[in-house]
Amino acid sequence: MIIVINGSPKPNGNTQRMLEKIARDTGFEYEVFNLAELKISPCTGCVKCAQNNRCIQPDDMLPMYDKIVAADALILGGAVYFGHANAATLTFLERLFPLRHVEPQTIGKLAATVCVGGNEAEQSVKQLSYQLESYFNYNVIASVFFNSATPPCFTCGFGTTCRYGGPARWMTPEEFENFNKITPEMFQNFEDHPDVVAACENLSRQLRQAIADLPGRA
Repeated sequence: MIIVINGSPKPNGNTQRMLEKIARDTGFEYEVFNLAELKISPCTGCVKCAQNNRCIQPDDMLPMYDKIVAADALILGGAVYFGHANAATLTFLERLFPLRHVEPQTIGKLAATVCVGGNEAEQSVKQLSYQLESYFNYNVIASVFFNSATPPCFTCGFGTTCRYGGPARWMTPEEFENFNKITPEMFQNFEDHPDVVAACENLSRQLRQAIADLPGRA
């Protein structure tokens, strides 16, 4: 079983579709958790989880712990906000804290990471991988990122006039003066980028092989 954590709040967005493609292409069973649909509070730092490797907060994270520990692999995906993974994704990572005490429960377990953002997805996915490896002792097999070049300015209603948004920042003054319409083709889908699709498929192959090589799978 593969546990898939979708940190993006956009239903069926690039992040979710990439995560599901990766998991589906491994050929193994998987379960998707969409963090936007769950109530998961931030870590309070009480450290009471050191007693039994479980958090005392009664929210939607509690039933996930046993599934995460029992899973063959974890695939974690986040949307990029302000140069790093969004708050829901980082809160999920915070709440993995109980699994690292005294008798760590994720040492050597398999993982993969995915990030989608306007133009900072690569550094964000590296950070997710680092946190899983460094703090929770996961074996991160690989990661995939997609820079969609699609800022929220394209959907807020002021993208062509706001002088503080993405278009105004990356365009020359002359280009921005002539930027007066947002068209459907400006919204990028990872499926239209062969290199990203290939990276997802390669990650699936690597993860499938790593799971197949687990003790007891032979």
